[in-house]
Amino acid sequence: MKGNILAGIISVVMLIVTIRAIRKKQLTEMHAILWLGVSLGTALLSTLLPFGAFTPLAHFFGIAYPPDMVLVFGLFFFALFTFQLSVSMSRLSARQKVLVQELALVKEMLDPESAQ
Repeated sequence: MKGNILAGIISVVMLIVTIRAIRKKQLTEMHAILWLGVSLGTALLSTLLPFGAFTPLAHFFGIAYPPDMVLVFGLFFFALFTFQLSVSMSRLSARQKVLVQELALVKEMLDPESAQ
């Protein structure tokens, strides 16, 4: 029972932190929706898990202990999120390289003597 209460408290704190970051515009819209969904999902899971609502689903996936299903889905989410961040970082890195090269060309065109 204490674990369920702790999971509920963590879910509510996560939801509050997410809403606060959205209000301060620290998250892009895509990430805000993603984290809001995760926060609400964990709150829902922590609310329904003690009542055995996910036991049939856990057994369908071959997981004997239903709370472990939440852990497996959490790890899956973090793997996907890390992949998405890696893709975004790669795009930004490529764009930054192009912008730096264009800036160097513009500086060369404006002042050809300073480049030497």
